[in-house]
Amino acid sequence: MSEQDTGVSAPGARRRWSRCQAIAFYLFGLMMVMAVILWTLVDQRQRELATAEARAQATADLVGEWIAGAFDASEHTLRGIAQLLDSPIQAQLLQQPDGTAALEAFLAHRRDTLAFIDQLGVVDAGGRLVYASGDEHARGHRVTGLPLFQAFLREPQRETLVSPLFWSDMAGGNRLLHGLRLESAEGRFSGLALARLDPTFFSASLDRLHLASGESLAILDERMTLLARHPVLREGGAPLGARVAWPDLEAFIDSGEHATRLAMASPLDGVERIFAAQRLEGLPFLVVVGEARSRVLAGWWLKLKLLLLGWVVLAVMGLLGLRHYLRLSRTEQALRHSRLALQQANDELQRDMVHSQAQEAQLRIAAMAFETHLGMFITDARGRILQTNETFCRITGYPPEEIIGENPRVLSSGRHDETFYRRMWCTIAEKGSWQGEIWNRRRSGEIYPQWLTISAVQDDEGDVTNYVATLSDITERKAAEEEIHQLAFYDPLTRLPNRRLLVDRLESALKESRRSGQYGALMFIDLDNFKTINDSLGHHRGDELLLIIAERLTGITRETDTIARLGGDEFVVMLHDLGREADDAAMVAERVGEKLLASLAEACMLGEMRCQVSGSIGITLFADDHVTVNDILQQADLAMYQAKAAGRHGLCFFDPAMQARVMDRASLEADLRQALAEDQLRLFYQVQVDGDGGVTGVEALLRWEHPERGLISPGVFIPVAEENGLIVPIGHWVLETACRQLADWATTPGTGHLSIAVNVSLDQFRAVDFVERLEQILATTGARPERLKLELTETLFLQDSEDARDKMQRLKALGIGFALDDFGTGYSSLAYLKRLPLDQLKIDQSFVRDLLDDPTDATIVITIIALARSLELEVIAEGVESEAHRRWLADQGCRAFQGYLFGRPLPAEQLQLAETA
Repeated sequence: MSEQDTGVSAPGARRRWSRCQAIAFYLFGLMMVMAVILWTLVDQRQRELATAEARAQATADLVGEWIAGAFDASEHTLRGIAQLLDSPIQAQLLQQPDGTAALEAFLAHRRDTLAFIDQLGVVDAGGRLVYASGDEHARGHRVTGLPLFQAFLREPQRETLVSPLFWSDMAGGNRLLHGLRLESAEGRFSGLALARLDPTFFSASLDRLHLASGESLAILDERMTLLARHPVLREGGAPLGARVAWPDLEAFIDSGEHATRLAMASPLDGVERIFAAQRLEGLPFLVVVGEARSRVLAGWWLKLKLLLLGWVVLAVMGLLGLRHYLRLSRTEQALRHSRLALQQANDELQRDMVHSQAQEAQLRIAAMAFETHLGMFITDARGRILQTNETFCRITGYPPEEIIGENPRVLSSGRHDETFYRRMWCTIAEKGSWQGEIWNRRRSGEIYPQWLTISAVQDDEGDVTNYVATLSDITERKAAEEEIHQLAFYDPLTRLPNRRLLVDRLESALKESRRSGQYGALMFIDLDNFKTINDSLGHHRGDELLLIIAERLTGITRETDTIARLGGDEFVVMLHDLGREADDAAMVAERVGEKLLASLAEACMLGEMRCQVSGSIGITLFADDHVTVNDILQQADLAMYQAKAAGRHGLCFFDPAMQARVMDRASLEADLRQALAEDQLRLFYQVQVDGDGGVTGVEALLRWEHPERGLISPGVFIPVAEENGLIVPIGHWVLETACRQLADWATTPGTGHLSIAVNVSLDQFRAVDFVERLEQILATTGARPERLKLELTETLFLQDSEDARDKMQRLKALGIGFALDDFGTGYSSLAYLKRLPLDQLKIDQSFVRDLLDDPTDATIVITIIALARSLELEVIAEGVESEAHRRWLADQGCRAFQGYLFGRPLPAEQLQLAETA
């Protein structure tokens, strides 16, 4: 069949097909653009909602930590009362005529340290209030009708319990009760320690927070009673203490879950919010944090409107282009027979025009989308800024003419290192985008936090042509988060850690002590007469005093230590890494405590009034695997109470045995300071012999002849002397006494050949004038330098080898010899052995003692002897106690000995200096 038979020419069919293709392409393009817009909007909406939920949950966690910390403080107070009631001190106190009044005064003091406690008391097994904090009218009141008391009777295993909100006739308002079970020595229920809590504390604390617009915080009990809410509800809202009708939240409480997220209108003010609700473990409360849905989705709604508007503009522009194309197509049909070449040119022109119009429409859409509430900027592939929007300029402070053409690194704050930026760009390269929190710098120099999103734009070949970044200033949000964090973990007045943060750090310190074996110490500090100043001068002056005390405590302790304020006038100092020996740790803690007491007692000016306070400190050490954080806090608290009972302005250790040891050591130190002046120090001498048994010299050994304690070993008092600096004058006395003995022996033919070895401490040898002092001693006594041998330890050479080498060479020039004491017990190094002018290596007695039974010790001794021989040094073995030891050492090449086999340390007049077989 011919074309004429069909009635349709082939070119006409092709033109009709081309028009259908253009229309189809137009409709398909609109659908694809709409699909991309919808996908983008749905994805962003989900991300905005998820981010808001996570933010609300994080805030709920922080507020929950703060509330739990408050009740931890309350429980600590109750446990302190329980421990006090069980202590022998309190039993003796209650037997006195004013014992009850003293106990209630103590309860009143404890009550005043925590702002949210308005009454503390003790209830007996029959429910009668037997002690009350400063309220004698409350004594005798019965609490048997309270649900909390009944709960303790029903559940014998329950130790603590907090009641929901209830109306208290005694207090005349809504209150909470916190109870702790008391038991007799036989384990029977003997009553409760009770704290009555004022819930308005929570409202007052929340009111200090600066939340972003649309955010809310609420605290409810398990019966849906409102305890606190921020911001405060307008008139007509539910008052504090009212029950809130919130079915979804009630369902969450009944479910037993720990946390949930809700999206609904608030029953308190009707505002649509994204909520995060969290139950507090062990407490009948939950925290509900919300962000207004309108604020969360504000940016999303703006983007939705802009994109839909852009899509409509694109559709209209595309339709106009399509009409133009179809009209030109018909014109082309009329001219097809005359100019085929012109048709081809026109076809190309039409395609260019359609493409140009589409590009123009896209640019208009981009321009509209560019001006949003978010800051935006576009860079080229090399990172040069090409365009910014008005919001970007408002946030950063840079006008377009200053920032365009620059690299975004001009915004850098310097807070992030190269690793941060390298990871960011790796993420962009792998995933095409990155978003996160970053700190940047405004034009004014101010550093601020922002939420930044960077996306890479690629061409058809997949090469990056541009980067598009959006940013928002999150300064207000960060400030609100920081305020909540401060509320949860720091004291609002002094900015010191509060009880919650102290407990966290104490748990970490306790774990570290268990790993390292090092002791830590907790010091509980209470100001003795703070209440008098607070009441007489006013609370604002009391706050000034607390700030001064906090500053003094911080100035005395190390940066790594923790100073916390528990409330009122109670502070805690936690020390760690105090050594592996309990006595040493106690001495350090005592010294710090004495400094703290002295600092507290310094006068200070409060306005025009000169005031002076004192403090009582309770100290407990910790490193035991079985002790808990609660135990440590209670021990320090009780020790502080004992310090107060002992007369105030003092310190007391929890462990009576430890207290006795500390006092004994303090007494020893005081006596040691008098030992030199009162001629109580003595030099004993232990002989050193050669291979034939002939006495070649002696080692001078220090003893302390105490008038009451008798002869004291250097192992007891030398560590004390090293700690308090007395080792230097004592060391000079030893050198002078030994040199006098050398000079005396030089006058007798039988002893003129003898040498004396003297141990020199690190502090003594490091003294700048050590060489000059020794020269003066030699000149004064007339001792021969070649008969004096100084024994030094390896630690000296490891810490300051150049200074030690210089001093040794100067003394060597005088004729003085040197022995390396305790060789092999430290960090022995051939490097300093080769460089130093040593004469002798001394094998430590710890190797000699077991060398016949321990192959390792025997190998070490053989190695030391061989080393000494190779370095052309003498070697002497100390601690030789048997003939078998001497023979074995002699067989290995040792030619000098010292030990009980040849003689014990004795005064010079009792020495047998004749040759010993």
